[in-house]
Amino acid sequence: MNQTPYRNILFLIADDWSRIAGCYGNDVIRTPNIDALAERSVVFDYAFCTSPSCAVSRACILTGLHSHTHGQYGHCHGIHGFRTHEFVQSIPKILKARGFATTCIGKKHVEPPRVYPFDFEPKVDMRSPTDMEDNVRMFLDGHKDNPFYLHVGSGYPHRAGVGFGNERQHAGVDAVHYDSAEVIVPDFLPDVPAVREDLADYYQSISRWDQVVGAVLEALDASGRADETLVFVTTDHAMPFPGAKASSFDSGHHCPLIIYSPDQHKRGIRNQALMSWVDFCPTILQWCNVAHPDGSEALAGHSLLPILEDETATPGNGDWEETYFSHCFHEVTNYYPYRVLRGRRYKYVRNLAYQLETPLPSDLFRSMTWAAVRRDNIDMLGQRPRQDFLHQSYEALFDMQNDPTESKNRIHDPALANVVADMRRKLMDFRIRTKDPWLEQSYQEGEPGAAPPGR
Repeated sequence: MNQTPYRNILFLIADDWSRIAGCYGNDVIRTPNIDALAERSVVFDYAFCTSPSCAVSRACILTGLHSHTHGQYGHCHGIHGFRTHEFVQSIPKILKARGFATTCIGKKHVEPPRVYPFDFEPKVDMRSPTDMEDNVRMFLDGHKDNPFYLHVGSGYPHRAGVGFGNERQHAGVDAVHYDSAEVIVPDFLPDVPAVREDLADYYQSISRWDQVVGAVLEALDASGRADETLVFVTTDHAMPFPGAKASSFDSGHHCPLIIYSPDQHKRGIRNQALMSWVDFCPTILQWCNVAHPDGSEALAGHSLLPILEDETATPGNGDWEETYFSHCFHEVTNYYPYRVLRGRRYKYVRNLAYQLETPLPSDLFRSMTWAAVRRDNIDMLGQRPRQDFLHQSYEALFDMQNDPTESKNRIHDPALANVVADMRRKLMDFRIRTKDPWLEQSYQEGEPGAAPPGR
């Protein structure tokens, strides 16, 4: 442990960023600042958001709870806005009570303020590296004698209308352009010109996000406090394309995560633990030497600090061999709840509204990609049949080793009956343990083992 007087946090979070960076093996994208940080940090290869929706995911990060527990089931803005339960604790609330200066610079997207009481929330152009850096410097200069929690939410690479808004000018942005012929089309999207054009625009937005990362890290270094600050660079969820954002597929949940610790002995390493966004809160509290007011048992996850420099797959450590996803809504019109157990090889999915057609968030429905799919009546979304995406099963089992695109449901494979039974039981235990309100629906449907909260 270092002997500096404070233990600070810088949490840099993108908006809809997939594992598209040089440090994640993409040779096309240009992300020099992110890659430079990765060379002196820990890169996680199996990091998963718990819900692939902006507001929900951010609430999971800040509370350490799953979406069905913290109450912010979907977006928090507009007349249909969901709110985190007021009795829930959060990172800014806990740290503020212990004398930490807290700020959210850029996108927050969680409510209400009573649960997330940041001291400093300046109006800022969250797509401008210059504006973001200036406000970070202002905050750090004004709190030289306080430990801090600095939450920086960028607007990149979220869509801005049909595209990504890259035609707009923002202070400090150096335009980085991509040819649609050079981008890498993921295996869950059709390789057609419109999709390639959409992806080229997305790549440009990721390069802009990289510039925000560089500007903010420069401000931290200039403050002289980098040697006492744990740094996270990550995202709320993965890319804003059909079959990723707001879907149960790994293409929506599997995310980038880089953690820099000044206490590290090994740098530029890869971590193989299966972790999720509910692990951020216990990690941050342990780094800050602050206990959760309701006790560690109130949290759904575990601190990453004990295994941060573990380069193995942590064999035999059950805490890092599987993780859970929980999703309820995106926008209020995007109701498609599911619960998932993601293991090292197999993934079990329980779709709680399987009778419905899979709804698309408004930005995805209006995208160039989905417009092309509808216009040209494209049947295959890469390796996934379009109909299997739109009409999903009651439950599914995927072999992630041999079928990473989750295109073949093995739920009825006799050879995997024991795997199904075990994962089905574990997921039900998880739902009971976390007091999932949707258990009432499962109970009414006669699902074995379903025990609604309070029964």
